[in-house]
Amino acid sequence: MTPELIKEFLGGDFSLIQVGAAALFGAVMMIPSLIALPLAGSLIDAGASYTPIAAFITTLTMVGFVTLPVELKELGKKITIYRNSLALIFAVVIAFMIGVFI
Repeated sequence: MTPELIKEFLGGDFSLIQVGAAALFGAVMMIPSLIALPLAGSLIDAGASYTPIAAFITTLTMVGFVTLPVELKELGKKITIYRNSLALIFAVVIAFMIGVFI
């Protein structure tokens, strides 16, 4: 991806769509933090805003859509839904707070 494309979709003015898309992308991906953190740094260097990148990183580490079958089996439906729902809400709140403070 070119820096211009990254700036267009993840940079510039604050957009709820940017944060939502980054949060959704992070929630469905299963990338080790060892790779995700340098990737986030590269995206910021290419012009991405901090808020969508924070949404991506927090949902990547907190929300587990890929691990849902295991969580459902081990924790049960109710706890799995509560945990993932609360993690998604808190991840987006954290992203907005990072966007405000940075």
